[in-house]
Amino acid sequence: MLVPALAVMLAGAVVSGARVSDVSSADSTPRLVVLLVVDQLRPDELLRYRTEWTGGFKRLLDQGVVFTRGQQDHAITQTGPGHSTLLSGRYPAHTGIPTNALGAPDSLATLIGDPTAVGASPRHFTGTTLVDWMIARDSATRVLSVSMKDRGAILPVGRSREQVYWWSKLGFFTTSRYYRDTLPSWVQAWNARAPVRHLAGRSWDLLKPAATYPEPDSLPGEQGPDGRATFPHRLATDLTAAGSQVTHFPWMDSLTLDLALTGAARLELGTGSGGRTDLLSVSLSTVDEVGHDYGPDSREMHDMLLRLDGYLGWFLDSLAATVPAGNTIFVLTADHGVQPIPEQAVAGAGPMPVRAWPGPIVSALAGALRERWQTDFGIRFDFGVVTADVAALQARGVDPDSLSRLLARQLAREPYVERVYTPSSLAVASATDPLAARWRHTLPAGLGWLVTVTAHEGSSWGTWTTGADHGSPWPADVEIPIVFWGGGTRPQTVTAPVRSVDIAPTLARLLGIRPTEPLDGVPLPEVGRAPR
Repeated sequence: MLVPALAVMLAGAVVSGARVSDVSSADSTPRLVVLLVVDQLRPDELLRYRTEWTGGFKRLLDQGVVFTRGQQDHAITQTGPGHSTLLSGRYPAHTGIPTNALGAPDSLATLIGDPTAVGASPRHFTGTTLVDWMIARDSATRVLSVSMKDRGAILPVGRSREQVYWWSKLGFFTTSRYYRDTLPSWVQAWNARAPVRHLAGRSWDLLKPAATYPEPDSLPGEQGPDGRATFPHRLATDLTAAGSQVTHFPWMDSLTLDLALTGAARLELGTGSGGRTDLLSVSLSTVDEVGHDYGPDSREMHDMLLRLDGYLGWFLDSLAATVPAGNTIFVLTADHGVQPIPEQAVAGAGPMPVRAWPGPIVSALAGALRERWQTDFGIRFDFGVVTADVAALQARGVDPDSLSRLLARQLAREPYVERVYTPSSLAVASATDPLAARWRHTLPAGLGWLVTVTAHEGSSWGTWTTGADHGSPWPADVEIPIVFWGGGTRPQTVTAPVRSVDIAPTLARLLGIRPTEPLDGVPLPEVGRAPR
């Protein structure tokens, strides 16, 4: 098993310094729920290299309840919307998080130690999550959520003001003033180890001999932050640049896991008296960065996943030193998938994938209205949806329905467009139309919007000339792995389609707690405690 040596060197005695749990592994009471989210992980990637796993992926796949057809069943498959579904049991239409831009950004919630960064909080999130249901049953419940990304740390736990931390591009973990005004001593001590100083200038080389990787070292459309498409990839020597670039290197995930282990030990997650159940949420973001840089079919992605397999094995072993695996329920999943790099597509029966961005069409319409009324109506395109201040349009005598139809006709003429909906046409679209269903699962009732547009399958939104992206309602973006392990579950593989919104109600049933509001998801019957 690969052990992240740098993280061990920095953390020192995470395991040995923790209090060994008094909870017997024979005790059937779940004491800890662990959510592991691998940002941008597709199920085919998890299964493609299955014979090569030796660490955490192997353990979870061999011993868990493996759902091979999990789905983020909504249309804008971005990080924010995806994370908002995982512990809420509700679609983005009901969590209030339809896009990244309408997710965690909050200028009022500045970051501790990084005042120039965009602030972040869950103020846009609506409703509750598993965290709230757990605390409603036992107010002593402890919660820790960590990620490289702010939205990856924030949105799984909803509006709760728990221990929530993410990476500052200045090279340390922090949080926003939505949660607290100072970092706790254990986070400050972790940051004092200055991991970027130890990593600056290091090379990311292949973990195994080059001949064992079937992927070419260079494919069309690849480019990393170091400007290279081939191994090795070198992190900047300048500390300021390295603090930002490290998020594109595998080591970032080992640092995130190390912070999670440190926090779990210091907060005594899963080891408290009174039989309480705690929650640890860890979102690992580097697969997403590597996928954007090099694509899902790259040698870099293969090597990244091999390393993450080792990191997760180390994490599971370290956590088991304080909380027996039999008293811990793990969920491994993802917030979305990813499309292949368009330039790598092979001509087939359907339209060739392209990089598309209808921003100029939308901007022209917005500019004409702004010039006519001397008012900015907030007309913006964001990964498939054109939003607007509908009330302001109506106040000026502009009919939103007529405007929607006009814009829809313009967009429908674009060669890359597969489907366009207006609010009126979406309302009457067939219940058997999967694209319409995913758009309905995406758009909150109070969101002002004019048009949704879906590009041809395989196409990506954006003006980037390299890399891969996600955000569509097509299978490569929607499909995710979902694996439950521990807590007495019986190993099996399930090929029936399930959804990310089914995770929270399934965990609630395992914990014997009731959600405090209606959910879109349902408990998965395959996930239950094995009979003794």
